[in-house]
Amino acid sequence: MSIAPLPAFLVFASLGLVLYTYAGYPALLWLLARLLPSREADRGATAPRWPDVSVLLSAYNEELSIETRIRNLLELDYPAERLEILVGSDGSTDRTEEIVRRWESDRLRLVAFAGRRGKASVVNDLVSRARGEIVVLTDANTFFQPDAVRELVRAFGRHPSACAVIGQVEYRTSAASGNLDGMYMRYDAWLQTLESRFGCVLGAHGAIYAFPRSRYRPIPAGTIIDDFQIPLRMRLHGGGHVFCAPAAKAWERSPERVRDEFRRRVRFGAGGLQALLSTWPLLLPWQGMAALAYVSHKVLRWFGPWLILVGWGANLWLLGVPFFRMLFLSQLAGCGLALLAPWVRRVPVVGRGAAALRYFLVLNAALLLGFVQFARGAAGPSWSRTPRQANADGSPMRRGGAPAGTQAD
Repeated sequence: MSIAPLPAFLVFASLGLVLYTYAGYPALLWLLARLLPSREADRGATAPRWPDVSVLLSAYNEELSIETRIRNLLELDYPAERLEILVGSDGSTDRTEEIVRRWESDRLRLVAFAGRRGKASVVNDLVSRARGEIVVLTDANTFFQPDAVRELVRAFGRHPSACAVIGQVEYRTSAASGNLDGMYMRYDAWLQTLESRFGCVLGAHGAIYAFPRSRYRPIPAGTIIDDFQIPLRMRLHGGGHVFCAPAAKAWERSPERVRDEFRRRVRFGAGGLQALLSTWPLLLPWQGMAALAYVSHKVLRWFGPWLILVGWGANLWLLGVPFFRMLFLSQLAGCGLALLAPWVRRVPVVGRGAAALRYFLVLNAALLLGFVQFARGAAGPSWSRTPRQANADGSPMRRGGAPAGTQAD
């Protein structure tokens, strides 16, 4: 049987692009890191002084964790007279504002907004009220190591060209549930360390990142994923680079249930497409490594579900050819193994492979749904709070996550 050239091309092109974004691009970065000079050559400089820092936290109905989070921030190892903490409540309807008011002082202020407007609007208003030279953004469910802010500030001393620096996040979860995305986040963290050598880390993780207040560019009120767009917009409109600060450490809980993780990834899918429409000039060739990273690390991943669907559809057309029939059956076998992941989790090697395949399918299904929701106008800027446990000291949590500079796709 003759092979139809167009379906065969679509199979190899689509699956090849998926393989490139997850395996070929990291290999290319690794090679370039050995051939090209690193922007980390300016490392070794230390901060000549401790600048004023404003830590900004957006909260919506966080009564279970907000008090412990405030204690965590007040215990930071940073000169107290140079640190302010602003907590913005986006129309919380629980006891969040009541709890924060009990802690108000010269160091900590509550900024309460009457109605819910979305995180982007809260962040814009908090930055406009901040007094610090350096702004640190974080979340209510994140907890800093004592020296985290010091290490963020030191990173600006090591990287004078930085418009933003991104800390390291560890994900923890209960021992019973296992970590839903720890393996993926470890992979993504490694990829970001390679990108950091060239100052081309994309976006940030809302848990811990910092930027000079003078570099901030207000984001549109309807922004879905603020922590991804903020560094990109600063770089696009003001220049500079984005680096990882691995010594600036924080931790947060990983979602306990697959549906919570799926909902989070749907939001990332919608926010990624929205970000692409406003930051596409970073894809232009003269943006250099930033363009390469944006296409390879983000754009191809966001469109990965469509590439997979095209590849499968073209493969169905060629089932009469033995090679393509075996290729299709191998993909079906992979999907079957992913479905069995909860039952084979403890089987050596097989369990890890099944978990990786399952996460890959969940990730791409969520991205596809997020894409559709954004195209339909059904994705909004208000975020839904992921269910959290009442205790926030981390004692029952198992360390299963990994450093991550940017939110996953």
